[in-house]
Parts: sequence; C-alpha cells; structure tokens
Amino acid sequence: MKDKTLSELNEKYSSCPVYVREYDIDNKKYVVHSHFVGSKDIDDVISSIAFRQALSETLNDPNRAA
Repeated sequence: MKDKTLSELNEKYSSCPVYVREYDIDNKKYVVHSHFVGSKDIDDVISSIAFRQALSETLNDPNRAA
C-alpha cells in the first residue's frame, strides 16, 4: 500500500461509505472524515468487547469476595 498514490486510493475506495462529523472542542472546530473500507465479523467484535468488559469488571470489582 505504500507505493499507491492518493488518487489511486481514492479511486479504489470510492464506493465505500464516508462519514464527516464536525466537533467543537475548546472553541476550535475539528472535522473528522471516517472512511469505511474494510469488513469485520460483527459477532467476533461484539464477543471481544463483551469479554473484555466482563473481565475488567470482574478483576476491578472492589466488592468481589477474596
């Protein structure tokens, strides 16, 4: 991917969705362009997030029996 030009990348991913969001932080305007070019298995993503959250809650619970 290092040897592709910007115009080649634009052409390759032109059919992929792009979202533009504007944020005001400390009176500065930031514009974020999100380009969605890949795919993920939603089941794997949700399982991974749920596992990490459950593990974090279990290990950091101060009321947990020792």
